[in-house]
Amino acid sequence: MRVALFSLVAAAAASPIANDGALLESRSVDNNFMNNFKFYAQHAAAAYCNAEGRSPGNAISCAGGECNDVMRNSATIINTFQGANTGIAGYVSVDRTRREIVFAARGSNNLRNFITNLVFTQRDCDFAPGCKVHDGFASAWDEISGAATAAIRSGLQANPGYRLVITGHSLGGAIGTLAGAYLRRSGYQASIYTFGAPRIGNEVFANFASRQRGGLYRMTHIDDPVPRLPPMIFGYRHGGTEYWLSNGEAEQINYQGTDVKVCPGIDSVGCNAGTVGFDLPAHLHYLTKTAGCAPPATKWKRDPEPSDEELEERFTKWSKQDQELVNNCYYCYTVEVV
Repeated sequence: MRVALFSLVAAAAASPIANDGALLESRSVDNNFMNNFKFYAQHAAAAYCNAEGRSPGNAISCAGGECNDVMRNSATIINTFQGANTGIAGYVSVDRTRREIVFAARGSNNLRNFITNLVFTQRDCDFAPGCKVHDGFASAWDEISGAATAAIRSGLQANPGYRLVITGHSLGGAIGTLAGAYLRRSGYQASIYTFGAPRIGNEVFANFASRQRGGLYRMTHIDDPVPRLPPMIFGYRHGGTEYWLSNGEAEQINYQGTDVKVCPGIDSVGCNAGTVGFDLPAHLHYLTKTAGCAPPATKWKRDPEPSDEELEERFTKWSKQDQELVNNCYYCYTVEVV
C-alpha cells in the first residue's frame, strides 16, 4: 500500500526580529551562490529520471536537457533507492569535477494528486524537546534512510576530501531537509539546497535545522503554492533561509542573482508566503524544467478531486490566515542561521 505523504502551534526561539531581517529581505545573491542554485536544481530535476532503473556506475542523464551541466561533469550513480510503501526515491552520485557527493531525493510524479490529498498530522522527533515533524515525510525518510546513508558513507570513504550536498524538489526537498538534519546530527557535514519544498515540521524542528552548520538554502518561485504547505496555522514552520525568485512568469527559468529576494526567519511572509493562489506551473520551473523528465503520473487513489477553482480558494484562504497570523504576532522570533 501507499501512505499519504502530505499526511499539526506557534512560533518561538532564539533572537527577536530586528532591522537586520528587513535588510536581508531586500538583498540579492552573488553570481557564485546563484550558480550553485542553478547546478543543484539540475540534480533535483535529474532525480525524476535517474532514481529508478539505474545501476551503480551509470552516468546521470536527462533526455530533455534538464541537467546538462551535471551531464557535462560526467556525474555517476553510486546507488539508487526506492520506498515500497511511500513511493519516495532518490540517488547518491559522485561528481569528480566538483569533488562532491550529491544525494538527490525525487519529488512526486503526480503533483496535483500529492497536493489534493492533504493530511497534516505530525509525529514526535528526537532532535529537541517538543520537536515534531510531518508524519508522512518522516515515514518516507525512514524507508530509504539505511540505503541512502550507506551510499553516502561509501561515496565519502572512497573519495576523501569530497563534500556532501543534499538536494531535492517539492517532496524531494522535504525529504532532503529531513535527511540532512539526521545526517548532520550524526556527524556528516552537508549543505542542503531545496526547490519548492513544503514545510517539514514545527518551530522546534525549524529552529534546529536552521542552526545546524552547513547551510539550509531554500529556493521558492513567485507564487508556487507548495512552499505554503502545510500552513503555519496548523503548526508548521520553514527552516533555513528563503531565496525567492520574485519576478517573471510561472514558466520562466532564466534568473540572475538580482532577481532573488532573501527572507530569513521561520515564519516570514515577506517572500513566497506573502502570495496567494494556486499556480502549479510556478512549482515546476526552478531554473530548469524541474520535473521535465518525470515518468507518467500515477494516481494513488480514485476519490473525486477538487477543481482548480476549489483548490485556489482553499490555498488563498490558508495563505491569508498565515499572513494574518504573522502580521498580528507581536512576539514572533527568528533564529540565527549558521
